[in-house]
Amino acid sequence: MLFHLRSGESEIVVQKQDHQILTDGKPVDFEVLEMGRDSIRLKLNNKIYHLDIVKKGDEESGWRLKINGKEAEVTLKTELDLLMEKLGGSSAQAGGARQIKAPMPGLIVKLVAQVGDTVSKGQILLNFEAMKMENQLKSSGNGRIKAILVKPGDKVEKGQILVELE
Repeated sequence: MLFHLRSGESEIVVQKQDHQILTDGKPVDFEVLEMGRDSIRLKLNNKIYHLDIVKKGDEESGWRLKINGKEAEVTLKTELDLLMEKLGGSSAQAGGARQIKAPMPGLIVKLVAQVGDTVSKGQILLNFEAMKMENQLKSSGNGRIKAILVKPGDKVEKGQILVELE
């Protein structure tokens, strides 16, 4: 499992590999000392950190944490999230229809939205199965669904246009 942790201009790649945690490819001595509902105390490379959740985040806003008393805005993205951002939607032409594309090969499981629906950025359009996991494809922007080019049960290839927005 691989995560990208961003705070301001800084980014750390955190990876869980076997029974080890790696940050930016280097092993980290990691231990959870105490965990509460909105707080955690952990030890990283023999240094103790107190993390308090000030505000829970979402895809848009990120999380506001207090780390050893200092507040920070943090965004957590998985490799799948980054791939979805990169390939999930693009403008076909300036001012024209926007295309939502398959980020990877998979199988369409369920259509959540319909042609004619008005959607907001981040709204779920459909569910698809890829890499033995069910995933959600979300709208890359605000608009109205012009066309849905797939149906449940369809196999799709990476880059295939699934939905068109206008």
